[in-house]
Amino acid sequence: MLGRLAVFAGGATLEAAEAVCSGDGIDPDTVLELLAGLVARSLVVAEDRGPGTRYRLLETIRQYGEQRLDDAGEAERWRARHAGYYAGFLPRIRDHARDPDQEVFWAARLGAEQDNLLAAWSWALGTGNVGTAFAILAGFAPSEVWTSYPLLLDGETALELPGASEHPGYPLAAAVSALFASIRGDAAGTEQLGRRAAEANARRDAPDWRAEETICAARSSIAMTHGAFADAAHLAEQAAGIARAGGDLADASVQLNLAVADHVLAGDEPAAVPLAREALALARQAGALALVARSLLAVGATVARTDPDQARACLRESRELSTALGYQSARELVWAAGIAFLTGDQAATFEFGLQVIHGLQRSGDRLRMGLTLDIIAGALTTTRPEAAAIILGAAETYMVESPKSAQLVSLIVTQALGEQRARELRARGAGMAWDQALAYTLTQATQALSELKSPAPP
Repeated sequence: MLGRLAVFAGGATLEAAEAVCSGDGIDPDTVLELLAGLVARSLVVAEDRGPGTRYRLLETIRQYGEQRLDDAGEAERWRARHAGYYAGFLPRIRDHARDPDQEVFWAARLGAEQDNLLAAWSWALGTGNVGTAFAILAGFAPSEVWTSYPLLLDGETALELPGASEHPGYPLAAAVSALFASIRGDAAGTEQLGRRAAEANARRDAPDWRAEETICAARSSIAMTHGAFADAAHLAEQAAGIARAGGDLADASVQLNLAVADHVLAGDEPAAVPLAREALALARQAGALALVARSLLAVGATVARTDPDQARACLRESRELSTALGYQSARELVWAAGIAFLTGDQAATFEFGLQVIHGLQRSGDRLRMGLTLDIIAGALTTTRPEAAAIILGAAETYMVESPKSAQLVSLIVTQALGEQRARELRARGAGMAWDQALAYTLTQATQALSELKSPAPP
């Protein structure tokens, strides 16, 4: 049991240990007893964090277990078992997400299993196992998954494995690879991979609607990144229609929310209102509580200027639901920061904005980081206009086209500082490296928040 546990990277749940380690002398019903014995001997660490217990080996013990497997000539067999389990992990965990008791499981388990997913992915590429690699990529195809769990894999490498182009999973794998390219901002790669996916899908006897949805999503994502907000909204609505026709109401809700974001960024909130309400209705119909929380934010963002009280109510209900689910998404906190800013809550704007920066700093999500910097700059205009100008300059380097709201913030800053001074400070921000710009923004927002919370001087 100790040797077989060594194939896990980052620990295992009881369910995973039973699925991977049982057989050939270990009955599934005895796995828990064996784990308890190893814990009692301090060879395995049991961690009760999140939705369930995880069993983890210290690195020296894990290396010892690996050596035992290698000596017995069984390492490859159990690594294959491990990869096979995680090849089906994302679809399996999403299927369980409709049980309200499992929503926490869906949100928290993904992050805990990242190292295992990466280990399975590396094994598939290293052994040339096309089926396992394509199964892992397919798990990221639903919009509900990739918008909640932004792990970008090198899909192009899997597409070049021997026999990949003849595999039935090729169209969807190519579509997911296009999606990952779009999130990285690679327009040429997105178009090339999307074309390959579409051509391969058209050659199938029955085209895969999931591949069609994912291709649309990739093209929408790259359009949004390049400031073509109207095109992005149209493609997202098209993806929502494909998902609805395929029976995936959760994905239809996600895509409608993305279309809402595009309309809001273009300054066309009236066009976004019915889409946001439809997304919320679909999320409720699908029983996807995390998506209900997300859609409430979309509704709030569309009415923040016209009905601030309703926007605040949507934000409050969404945050309460997310807290109850143990679910925290940096993408959704961008919405929350935007609503707080538009409804005049500076403290909440800074609090949400700081959380977004910490959440997105390692992801390299330049578009959403740029939106967040714009929001923080807007909240700084009255008290720190020079800092706002610098942060606006940094944000402009992350987006081809700034949203309408950011253009208004830039106008206010220019009026406060004068055109020449505002231009100089924006240029300073534009010249900052990623980490430098984020560190500067964190400092300014933290100081501004501290001043807001400090008692007023007599």
